[in-house]
Amino acid sequence: MIRHDGRFWRNHLLLPLLLFILLAGLLESGTLDIQLADLIYQAGGGGWTLQNSTLFSTILHDQAKMLVKLLAGLLFVLAILSQFIGRMRPYRRAIWYLALVMPLSGLLVGIGKEVTHVDCPWDLLRYGGEHPYIRLFEPDAGGFRYGKCFPAAHAGAGYTFLALYFFLAVARPEWRGYGLLSGLVLGLVFGLTQQLRGAHFLSHDLWTAAICWFNSLGWYWFAFGRKPRLAPASRGVANDPECASTESSASVATSEK
Repeated sequence: MIRHDGRFWRNHLLLPLLLFILLAGLLESGTLDIQLADLIYQAGGGGWTLQNSTLFSTILHDQAKMLVKLLAGLLFVLAILSQFIGRMRPYRRAIWYLALVMPLSGLLVGIGKEVTHVDCPWDLLRYGGEHPYIRLFEPDAGGFRYGKCFPAAHAGAGYTFLALYFFLAVARPEWRGYGLLSGLVLGLVFGLTQQLRGAHFLSHDLWTAAICWFNSLGWYWFAFGRKPRLAPASRGVANDPECASTESSASVATSEK
């Protein structure tokens, strides 16, 4: 049985959770969201000048979103193929993990948008819209529809790639840092894209990143934290100092010290 020690849970659950609570609390109680949005709005001469730009609207939003959907479809096909291709067998569980967890993170973000009342910046009176600014935990002002802009779905399309960190912790532990970096970079780029267009506040992206990270972590533990996994021969993964197995040398460790 693969054991995850206290250091693993400290680094992957406790510290990220504490950091999230701290940052979310500061953004919810402070004015940084508004200040950043004001800077962007004023830089555009009192408007969201990049809202319909080719780079930010067409390429980094519409086309990027389609590309992520295409990759999700390809991953699912790859997972199905792993059921029939012998060489993929050692990685089958990890591939299914990635193929299912990434869209599930996106689904959770989508559900969040349906149950919250937060508007996009471009819908607010402060920026030429029709609705008052209402914080996440404030009651909806009577007479105004519930907003559908929280969490940030497009940033979520990038942050779902945080699951690559856990996928690589299983398949190629020495590459897991690249998985983490890819998820962070894509999430930041997609999130900044929408902030510049007036579609989201910074806090929206923070919550989205947290949803994707903790969802990926939870399913990683469910899929790999309780059972040993056979390793491909000659990978040497069992010798990784960050990933130690409690089984024989044929078992791959997926936990980090």
